Amino acid sequence: MKNKLTVLLTIIMVMALALAGCGGSGSSDGSSEGKDKDKADKETAAVVKTFDEIDTEGMDDEPLQLESITLYDDGSVKIVPLDKVKEIAETNDELKDGATYPFEEIGKVKDIYLVRFGNGGYRTLIALMDDGTLSALSAKDLIEEHILVVMPILTGRDTYVSVEQREKEDGFGVVGITDTDEEVELDFALDF
Repeated sequence: MKNKLTVLLTIIMVMALALAGCGGSGSSDGSSEGKDKDKADKETAAVVKTFDEIDTEGMDDEPLQLESITLYDDGSVKIVPLDKVKEIAETNDELKDGATYPFEEIGKVKDIYLVRFGNGGYRTLIALMDDGTLSALSAKDLIEEHILVVMPILTGRDTYVSVEQREKEDGFGVVGITDTDEEVELDFALDF
C-alpha cells in the first residue's frame, strides 16, 4: 500500500509540473497552434520498435488487452488498448485517436521491453527513459484493474542502458543492465 501511495504521489507531482509548463503550448492569442504542431510531430515520427499480437490464443500468460505498443523516434510510446482496457481509458478520457501515451508525462523513451516476470503469467512493459531511468506499467493494475498506471524511476537509479528477461527454474526474472555492466534484479520493483 505504501509503495502504491508513493507511486501515486510521484505521478501527481509529475502531472502538476507538466501542467505548470503547459502555459506556453498554444500561441499567445489562445489558438491551438501549439497543439496542432504536437499532433503533426507525432504523425511524422518514425517507428523504432513495435509489439503486435500481444495476446494470442493458447498463450499461458495473462492477457494484457493491448493490440499494439509502438516506440517512435521522438521518444513517444503509443499503446492501442482493447476490450476492458479501452473501455476504461475511454471513460477516463485518456485516448487520443484510439490510443494512449502513458509515458508522455514522464519524459522521452529510448527503448521498450515487453517482459515476463514471476511464475503467474504476468507481463509488463518497461521503458528505458532518455535520462537512464526505468519506468514500467503496473502489471497488477493492467491485468487486474484494466488501467494503465506508470511506475516511474524503478529502483531509483539513472544509469540503465538496457533490460533483459531471464528464464529461471521456477519462472522468469528481469534485470536492468547499467552503464558499468552491473545487473540489477528488477522483479522486486515490479508489482505482482
